[in-house]
Amino acid sequence: MEPVAGTTASAGAKFAIGLLAGIAAVLLPRLLALLSKSDDANIIFFPSSYFMLAAGVGVFLGLVTLVLEYQVAARPKETFMAALGLPAVLSGALGTASTAESVSDANRDAERLRQAVRIEQGIVKEGSFTALEPVGGPAPAKPMGNGAFFDLPFVASAHAADDRLAQASADPVRFGVRVNQPKYVVVLRQAANEQQALQDAHKLQAQLPGARAVRSNKGFFVVLGNAPASETDALLAAARAKKADDQLQPVLVEMKQ
Repeated sequence: MEPVAGTTASAGAKFAIGLLAGIAAVLLPRLLALLSKSDDANIIFFPSSYFMLAAGVGVFLGLVTLVLEYQVAARPKETFMAALGLPAVLSGALGTASTAESVSDANRDAERLRQAVRIEQGIVKEGSFTALEPVGGPAPAKPMGNGAFFDLPFVASAHAADDRLAQASADPVRFGVRVNQPKYVVVLRQAANEQQALQDAHKLQAQLPGARAVRSNKGFFVVLGNAPASETDALLAAARAKKADDQLQPVLVEMKQ
């Protein structure tokens, strides 16, 4: 039976359609990402090895299409759409794996930087809290004005640092690949009781308006900020506190959920 007009059963055509579908499925997602990136982002979307991968997927899919539709008369668009299924899945898995690896590399670089800052500033991480609540009323008000109490290269002002700590717990809804980072509390001092914690917090507020007395599952403490923060924000706030009062030995304590 002769093929219907507009259809083809040619082996060469089947292979070519599968090849095109495979290459398109691998390259188009990154092409769209390239077109949507900001001008100041120095990101390499198409390393030479990626073109080799696209060609390999295209050849493989061409052979698969040739086997599945051997001597089957079909319209080229139908063959093309059918051939897109497998590479779409492979491309999605590949893109997710590549993104996860990039995020892991960035997180490792950030951890090395944080570790260097901790060593230089003499700030340690130890212990954890499972419960934390303020004592003696609401947290102290933030200072008026720009809140620039001292000069620190990587912290613009005390007011800005307090804002970061206050906002750190309100994570936006995200659908991308990201690192699940623990939250930390900057502990300035430990107190024997609630009264001592309130007195120590009141004294520290002259230089650190964000200091407040809290009760945890491990006793009474004076902490900095209104909420647990990411390690980076907590580390910057601890460095700011130590710069304001060199007698302080801030400690980053993880906040367990």
